[in-house]
Amino acid sequence: MNRKLFLIVSVCVMLLLASGTTLAAPLPRQAPESPVFSAPSAIDTTFKINIVFVGYESGDINETEFSSQLPATYDPIVRYPGFYGIQLPVNIHGDYVYDITYAPGAFEDDFFAYLAAIGAPGAMTVYQEMYNDQVNATGLVQDPVLYIDAPSTERWLMNNARSQLGLDVANYTIFFVNWYGRPDFANHVYTKYDTTDPDTGHNFGVENASRKMIAWGGSYGRTWFYDLSAGPELWTANWNVDDADADGDGVLDYRMPPVWEYGNLSGYRPFDNLSGDLGKVARYVAINLLFTSSPLYDPLASEPFPGKGKRMFVNMFEDDPSANGTDWIDLSYVKQTMQRFQQGYKWKVTLKDQPLLQPMKKAFRIFAGLNGASDCWNTYGDTFAELFCKVEQYRDAYLPVIKPNKNYIGGVFAYNTTDANLGSQFGLLGYADDDWASGTPSYVFEFDTPAVRDAGYGFSTTTTHEFGHHVGMSHPHDGYDSGSALDYGPSGDFYYAWSGDESHTIMQYIALVNEFGWFDRDNMNRFLVGRYLTRASEISAQVRGATGDRVATEMLSAAEADFTATRDAYQAMNYELAVTHAKAGFERVYRASKLAGLDVPIVEPLPAGGPRRGPKMVDPIRFPDE
Repeated sequence: MNRKLFLIVSVCVMLLLASGTTLAAPLPRQAPESPVFSAPSAIDTTFKINIVFVGYESGDINETEFSSQLPATYDPIVRYPGFYGIQLPVNIHGDYVYDITYAPGAFEDDFFAYLAAIGAPGAMTVYQEMYNDQVNATGLVQDPVLYIDAPSTERWLMNNARSQLGLDVANYTIFFVNWYGRPDFANHVYTKYDTTDPDTGHNFGVENASRKMIAWGGSYGRTWFYDLSAGPELWTANWNVDDADADGDGVLDYRMPPVWEYGNLSGYRPFDNLSGDLGKVARYVAINLLFTSSPLYDPLASEPFPGKGKRMFVNMFEDDPSANGTDWIDLSYVKQTMQRFQQGYKWKVTLKDQPLLQPMKKAFRIFAGLNGASDCWNTYGDTFAELFCKVEQYRDAYLPVIKPNKNYIGGVFAYNTTDANLGSQFGLLGYADDDWASGTPSYVFEFDTPAVRDAGYGFSTTTTHEFGHHVGMSHPHDGYDSGSALDYGPSGDFYYAWSGDESHTIMQYIALVNEFGWFDRDNMNRFLVGRYLTRASEISAQVRGATGDRVATEMLSAAEADFTATRDAYQAMNYELAVTHAKAGFERVYRASKLAGLDVPIVEPLPAGGPRRGPKMVDPIRFPDE
């Protein structure tokens, strides 16, 4: 298998690990080799998407070109099984309708006056200076630059879109902002300064110039703004208008330049289609990755038995005599963050601290490229499988025994190690692994070293981010486009997808948020609704065919009422209430199966698929040398 991990680079290139595992640029999906799973009719809805142009006039946008980029329908699948050729639909369907609005002059005057009022003047960022040095730059950034709070900007736009424009911002809303060309224009970037790492105290928003942004959303509601008159910035590399290849992989990286560059045909690509570029951002970032995403893993795979909770069991392996890993993880933060995200379960987080001993020590050295021995990884042909297969061999020595009708147990394996002992995997923060056969979630692996802590990262946010993957969440910079059946990540034609990280979610890499946000909750609740209804339908069919038990039949009838309430709440976009009803109905159906004498699993195991075509989704430090 030829797979890239990441190479540590200076300012604007992602890390590539020497082991050869792909970072986060999924391959185009091919036809499945395993059967498509049958399911009951999908739960249907219509998503009304508000698109508001602020600072763009109707003559600036070719609406035909812009609209040609937008998706018509939403049919999410579980992404990781797809890498093995297994299609597992979430079983929800959406139709998109769009309402395009051009903000009137009074709204624009008020908004840009607000930005000028809250912006703090300062020196331009290093990336704005680097933009000024570009051969093909047509406009220069000048001091002073305004530093504008991103969440406050989002809130102003959301509130005033409601009060001044009469828009229903309970619907998903994109604001495309352009301040450039007005007499009051000021060069500016957006900031978020209110979050520090719970372990290291590092404030990425204050201390890292790479966290000066052009977009934000999801802090207060279903809104996201994107401002090409801000920056230029590092995160999407739009400061670089000269070089086609921003990440060193030998492929042209499609990026959106500053708005004033449109009409410049001398850059690394012709900047001649503003309308089409904004349409791409709407589709492949805001709609696909933030508003209506697809799950990485099946959320039912981590479903506990009815009435039970979720237990995260952390094995802390000590491999650095100069530091103790327990000093760099806050279990209360991890528990509270997961509890707020999935409130329908009672969460418990347990940690076992222990020295890194055999057989796990040998496995870790093999994984890090420091021991070339053959071992269980040979079965998979990749040393990156070594941690997974070794845990599989010795699971019961490190995790509680799985018992029927008990809590779900998620295994986390944390390595407090040294820079040298992480070897070829240095720079890797963690990954939520699958079973190497079907795309079913298995274990979380994560790593911390002195240099990683110096860069600002402890174990806590990594643990929460990776367990977010484990229960189903994707990044906001990679995902699935159901209209073209394409799984994609932030490289090549979709490099601009990095802008999805400029949103309120711990699932990003930008490290400005330590919690799950509005978009996360909406998406996870929708995923669960679809999967609960699907699995309940499958189990209830077995119950009806197997029993005449009166109580079981009454439970099925009661569950139907729950599912009717589910659909009503879902159509009203009250996804939290919808998932509450769906979970209650699912649990009734499951209990009915027990009364009928059936022994059915919470979720049917996936069959082994074909050879994996996609990546291992690993999470490195982005821009470690900053």
